[in-house]
Amino acid sequence: MAMATNDGMATKKPQVTVYVTDEVNAALDKAAGDERRSRSQMAALLIEEALKARGYELTSESEAKEEPS
Repeated sequence: MAMATNDGMATKKPQVTVYVTDEVNAALDKAAGDERRSRSQMAALLIEEALKARGYELTSESEAKEEPS
């Protein structure tokens, strides 16, 4: 999975690029359409749900900025 910066993008959020099968791509399109979300919003939601289901604790962006490096 490649990570890229958002040079010139409207958001400050990190960007993640993934490669999926045609079947996953079609399912993502359908899920996004069913929930009236963009593909990007749907993918982000599904990743977040999968991480939580596997027991990963997600911190908010403001909490992450406050943690010392």
